[in-house]
Amino acid sequence: MPHAALTLLCSLLCLACPISAYAEEIFDGFSLAMLGAHTNTCAITFDDGPGPHTPRLLGILRERNIKATFFVLGSRVARYPQTMRAIAAEGHEVGNHTYSHVNLRNLAPETQRDEIARTDAALLELGIPVRYLRPPYGRYDKNTLEQAAIENLTIVMWSIDSRDWQSPRQPMARVLPRSSSGKVHGVFLFHDNHRSTVDAMPRILDDLAAAGCQFVTLSEYLDNDGPVCLH
Repeated sequence: MPHAALTLLCSLLCLACPISAYAEEIFDGFSLAMLGAHTNTCAITFDDGPGPHTPRLLGILRERNIKATFFVLGSRVARYPQTMRAIAAEGHEVGNHTYSHVNLRNLAPETQRDEIARTDAALLELGIPVRYLRPPYGRYDKNTLEQAAIENLTIVMWSIDSRDWQSPRQPMARVLPRSSSGKVHGVFLFHDNHRSTVDAMPRILDDLAAAGCQFVTLSEYLDNDGPVCLH
């Protein structure tokens, strides 16, 4: 789709989007799909770690010179500090996935604040800066938006869900989508706490590369020059 037409489509769809004071701090799945629609850029992200399988995953990424983004749980940061240091040392990005993987919409504002702030604090103790928040299950409310703003975090979801938690034997079944132009792009969601996912990652990454993916960091993907519709 031409750039101008894509921009117009985004604008029209956003007319129905609720407006909030924090609208510019959310990249939902639609926004992310539109952002990369005219490119072959692929941002690989992992939720729920770090864990015992993460070091092996780091080796897989290192062999292919791919930088990923890890949305980590604060409780696991405290359990695997050396793995967290390795993630940062190898140039991967790190995001906040709350402290204990709870549905933030079910929590009081002060409890949400604790879930987010404790994870930021655990990472900062290791010297790891954080720019992004991904609420567990993709669920958030106005209190989440307020706390993200306080912590200077941008909420980023995903556009391609591998559903590796649902079908551990086929974690790549949903990860080769193409746009109408034939390009493969998106922000891909995996979970590095599943051994089956890490087992499958060499083939997944190689297949994505063969399909034309240009692997970028999440920051690079979000900095894309294409049109974006936020809500």
